[in-house]
Amino acid sequence: MQNPLFWIEWLDRLDRVLSSARQDIASLKRTANPRSIEAIDRSKRQLAGLINDLRLLDPGVFATSATTGAHALQSALETTVVKLGNLAEIPAASAPGVLDRMLAASDAALRDSCYEAAMLLTPHRRRA
Repeated sequence: MQNPLFWIEWLDRLDRVLSSARQDIASLKRTANPRSIEAIDRSKRQLAGLINDLRLLDPGVFATSATTGAHALQSALETTVVKLGNLAEIPAASAPGVLDRMLAASDAALRDSCYEAAMLLTPHRRRA
C-alpha cells in the first residue's frame, strides 16, 4: 500500500472504529450485557486489523517528524487493544468497582489513540 490515498482510507476506518468503540464503552457503562461485551470484542479485533494495516502504509506520506507520530499511534492502538481485550474477557458478575476501573482504563486508551491520530494529521506534519 504505497498510495497516499490508503492513509486517508485507513484513517477514516480508524476514526469509525474508535468512535464505535467509545460508544460501546458508554453503553457498557450503562448496562453490562453480552451484546456490549461482543461489541467490545469486535472493536478489539478491528483495531488489531488496523494495526496490521498500519505497518503496511508508507510513512513517507508524512514529514520525517511524523514517522515518530505513526509509531506513537501504533503504540497507543496496541495499548487500546490490550485494554479492550481485558474488558471483553471480564465476567459479567465482576464487582462493579473492577468493571468501572476497566471501563475507565479502556476509555482513556481510546482517547489516547484518538489524540495520537489527530497529532499525526496536524498540518505541519504533512508533506505539501
